[in-house]
Amino acid sequence: MAEFPNVVIVLARCSKSRLLFGIRFEEITSKNWSGTWAFQIKEGSAQREGYGQNQITGTFLFDSAYPGCPECQDASTLVICSCNKVSCWDGETRNFICPWCESAGKITGVANRLFVNNDR
Repeated sequence: MAEFPNVVIVLARCSKSRLLFGIRFEEITSKNWSGTWAFQIKEGSAQREGYGQNQITGTFLFDSAYPGCPECQDASTLVICSCNKVSCWDGETRNFICPWCESAGKITGVANRLFVNNDR
């Protein structure tokens, strides 16, 4: 029997439109995660699915087929705010305003954990 990959969904907001979307991450090797797909999701659906209630740790990258944010198409860069929420990022703007909590600050560091829910 084939073993299913370890797949999780990360809940994010578009930094431009502030609309919610999900990012599918697949564990490609132990604690190495690849973002493979992104999709729009409504607030109620995200709450019912329990997205964002667990966390994964490791390194995060994006598959070459990853389409980027479904709202603004920012392709392969995310920001994690001090509120622990994820947003897309254009990869250039250094002063960032979080679309979740409105905190403002400079972008620094590299993320090593994301809040998720299993996609099974």
